[in-house]
Amino acid sequence: MNGPENMLPNETSNGLENAAEEGDGRSVVPGGSGARTVTAVRGRLVWFCDDPFLVGTGAAMRHEKDGLLICVDGRIAYSGPYQDGIGRVPEGVKVVDYRHCVITPGFVDSHVHYTQVGMVASYGEKLINWLDKFVYPEGMKYSDKKYAEEGAELFCKELLRNGTTTALVFTSTYPHSVDVLFDRAAKYGMRIAAGKVLMDRNAPEALLDRSVEEAMEQTRGLIDKWHNKAGTRNVYAVMPRFPLACTRDMLTEAGRLWEEYPSVLMHSHIAENADEVFEGRKLFPECRTYLDVLDDHGLLRAGTVLAHGVHLTLGELDTCHRTGAAIAHCPTSNLFLGSGLFRLRDATTPSRPVTVGLATDVGGGTSLSMLTTMNEAYKVGALDGNPIDAVRLFYLATLGSARAMRMDHQIGSLQRGHEADFVVLDPRATPLLEKRTRTGDGSIEDVLFALALLGDAEAVEATYVAGRRVHQRGRKEEKATWSDFPFAWSRYDWKSGSWIPDQVVATTRGWRLPAIDAFAGGLHCVYNDPTDLLHWTVFTKKDDRPGTWSKPESLGVRSHASVALAPYHDLLYCFYSRDGKICWKSRDDQMAKPWGPEREIPGLSSQQPPAVTAYNDDLHVLAVDGERRMHWNTYHSSTGAWSGWEPWKDGNGDIVKGGWPSIAAYAGRLYVVYSPGADADVRWTARDPGGEWWRHRDLEGTAGTGQPRIAHYNGLLYAIGSWWESGKYQETWWAQQGVDVPEWTTPRSITQIRTGSFSGNGLTAYHGQLYTAYFTG
Repeated sequence: MNGPENMLPNETSNGLENAAEEGDGRSVVPGGSGARTVTAVRGRLVWFCDDPFLVGTGAAMRHEKDGLLICVDGRIAYSGPYQDGIGRVPEGVKVVDYRHCVITPGFVDSHVHYTQVGMVASYGEKLINWLDKFVYPEGMKYSDKKYAEEGAELFCKELLRNGTTTALVFTSTYPHSVDVLFDRAAKYGMRIAAGKVLMDRNAPEALLDRSVEEAMEQTRGLIDKWHNKAGTRNVYAVMPRFPLACTRDMLTEAGRLWEEYPSVLMHSHIAENADEVFEGRKLFPECRTYLDVLDDHGLLRAGTVLAHGVHLTLGELDTCHRTGAAIAHCPTSNLFLGSGLFRLRDATTPSRPVTVGLATDVGGGTSLSMLTTMNEAYKVGALDGNPIDAVRLFYLATLGSARAMRMDHQIGSLQRGHEADFVVLDPRATPLLEKRTRTGDGSIEDVLFALALLGDAEAVEATYVAGRRVHQRGRKEEKATWSDFPFAWSRYDWKSGSWIPDQVVATTRGWRLPAIDAFAGGLHCVYNDPTDLLHWTVFTKKDDRPGTWSKPESLGVRSHASVALAPYHDLLYCFYSRDGKICWKSRDDQMAKPWGPEREIPGLSSQQPPAVTAYNDDLHVLAVDGERRMHWNTYHSSTGAWSGWEPWKDGNGDIVKGGWPSIAAYAGRLYVVYSPGADADVRWTARDPGGEWWRHRDLEGTAGTGQPRIAHYNGLLYAIGSWWESGKYQETWWAQQGVDVPEWTTPRSITQIRTGSFSGNGLTAYHGQLYTAYFTG
């Protein structure tokens, strides 16, 4: 449990370096190979490494009575005994104490309808009548985009309140019903699989696809727009509603579409109701069984998730096993509509196992709580002579559903490397639960069973998505973002020799260090929003009138570090780090869509933002690798080619090590500042054209600065940064240097501004003045 496989990424023998606490258990760790977001929680850990229906509960479940979970940049870096792991927690990172709770992977709902949250608990009838009377009329309301947005927002919040971090979701036939759900999922950082519903018969005309061709065209557009989109965790699923609602042509084209996009999922309903099966056999008499309707149209294989399966025959379960199709068990819905009892024992028999996940199926189901759904699954099993123990119930709600959705390598576990989605469950949440668990035998199996049978949303102490807490029981409104700070700016007043106070832009929020530079008459800024999606805004000022910032626009990419900007040869260049790759976009103000496509500079992996500037007719980029070694690269627009990464060496021939560099051209020279370590002063150097680099020297009095920045203005070179001590913000400093006297002035505090979130300050000259931009704490 505690060997090298659980080492933190880029960990040194001294652990990670000084951390700036975020206030909810997350911390931003500067230095090393780049700032990382770290979460550490302590509690009773439970997860699964195999299927208990096949190997037994003892071999399938992992349990740490006093466990520690360390998450770095949204992934699990360590899970194991607290005593073995506490030494790996970075200095300054607060360990959130949940020792009274059980921590499991976030719940994975393998079948649910967000478009039915408004009619849940509508008086039950049999399936077909219930669809006509309640489901389809509610679905038609989603033709109104605003109504769809309200439904998606409520749905995502309710999932998180119930401890569900991933779901396979039916939408409606309207394409914007998919857009708004994926947009909300990205806002909360959730992993959601969804798709446009395909149906062209046996429903109100306003809800039907107008043609198979249009439905396929819309679906292709949505796949291209959302499936595995950079900066999101969205996954697309092809979704023919069920055979009764689809013509042969629709099913045929859905099968062809899935062949065209094999990485998406396929999701439908099957054999939920006996009348449905009877009608399906009449509509497709050429098919040997009802399930064969989907098989004959190429819709059964690994990645297929079929909701219900109540009335599948043993032969049809054989087909699921042969093809790899999974079943979403929906016990609450099956009971509410009187559809029948799913035979879990027949599906999971070791001689011919079918992958099964657990699902709420709201609004046939009456609760989005997976704990409540476990309760119903136990009762369904008991009525079938097969009561299900707690270990198997929790497996179905986590790793089982993840396997059904082909996501078990990403979610559903607390194993190292998995996405850090987890739920904290409180066995003392209600007086009855506390009494029951206090008088039980104390085993983890008994505690889990009590939670499954007596728990609901009230038992969810907290929900974490990608290592960040997005729900805390008892709070009226949860922050659903990694960090959320107001954007602010200031400028240096030459006459008074001081900076103007914080100018807060109320409509713009985010974190990290925003990059600013002057280009095409405006002051351009690219920054990380609260979910690390990059946004662009521009400040325009004319004469002596106050300037204004434009409405932020998304660049459509996410960066796990701050960004760098530089104008060069009539374009504005933006560089950033994504998944260890150094990427860039360029902007042309003359184009209708000014930001070009994402491109990559190959050959170097980096988790830090590169530094960039134009100098001597080339674009220069300085970047830091995983060992904190710096490398140089240049680009010339006439050739469109990079020179290639070369180690940046000092006068002694040693590769320079450090972090968070900033470069600027000034007085014919190229200047660099960087941070060699958390406790050391910022270092700086310069080079004359064609000459050697000067000796690297300290900018004294700047120890503890994470992200220094430099820019030239009014004949001087300026530096700015923020002091940090014991992981907390102190204040912002600035210094100057002249070309004739290449020494920095003593750093002075800027008392008029406050930089927060370990974000640092962007710095540049614009409109005859010196500007800084930052996120204020």
